[in-house]
Amino acid sequence: MIKIDKEMLIVINYIGNQNNSFNETIIDYKKRIKIIGKNIGLKDILLRKIKHSNKKNCNERKQEETKKLVEKIEKGSLNILLDRKGLKFSSIEFSKYIFDQSNSTQNVIFFIGGSDGVDRKYFKKFNNIISFGDLTWPHMMFKMMLLEQIYRSMTIINKHPYHK
Repeated sequence: MIKIDKEMLIVINYIGNQNNSFNETIIDYKKRIKIIGKNIGLKDILLRKIKHSNKKNCNERKQEETKKLVEKIEKGSLNILLDRKGLKFSSIEFSKYIFDQSNSTQNVIFFIGGSDGVDRKYFKKFNNIISFGDLTWPHMMFKMMLLEQIYRSMTIINKHPYHK
């Protein structure tokens, strides 16, 4: 088992709706992550809903939502935007990346944009951009997939048999 020297907080900032049919699974993964994450210094995992824009125009909506996300960037933390134009990792590579980065920063913060995406001119404000592939996923499903990958990463770091 590997131990991180300091406590780490994982935050998922997302544009959208909190209530969906995957809530039970999301709660289950959060519990699992907290339990196994304690072994490597995880203090907590938080999901923070950011209200979507009500603007009718797609570009205006994207701008407003992007600015809301950018306001949540934390200096001294690892700020990761999730976008299909980002880097693609295997689960093991993702686990190694998160572990390596968590040793040099206190918190890992993920950002999920709205249904119109994130304005590319703000990409450089994030430490990294990661993709889960070229497919488009519903937001309610994507949060669950991200939590599963975070949990999988924790099991890989802890040499737990979940990841085979």
